[in-house]
Amino acid sequence: MRIKDKDSKILDALRRGDDVNKVAQDFKIPKSTIYYHLNKLKKAGFIKGIRIAMNYEQTKNHGSAIMLVSLTKTNVKDVKLFEDEMQKSALISDIYAVTGDWDFVLILRGNKEELTTFIMDSVQSMPNVNRTHSLFVMRHTEL
Repeated sequence: MRIKDKDSKILDALRRGDDVNKVAQDFKIPKSTIYYHLNKLKKAGFIKGIRIAMNYEQTKNHGSAIMLVSLTKTNVKDVKLFEDEMQKSALISDIYAVTGDWDFVLILRGNKEELTTFIMDSVQSMPNVNRTHSLFVMRHTEL
């Protein structure tokens, strides 16, 4: 199956941040048709799923941090254990396995007290964590 032009345009609009109502209005089609296209693309493997893009500044949990993590052991089993443990936390919005001096980049969202406690008590105390480096976000510029 090849991705159709209409599907590509719908995805582009949603990726830009348009909501389903606006996309349906712009394309002059019902919202149910947008969802039909998204489900079709998901079943075909073109998209993994649909994520909610939170506007964290509108919530009480408006702090953000970027955490670099280096593991002591990076075999498949230990990496999977780390990823599984990190996925349990609602504070983590993204986990990236990376190359170079660090093994993971974690994107954290929450209030600063929650983030600090999570970083110090949960991540840094894990037995396979060698070292960490945390960056608290001062300002985010939307692209």
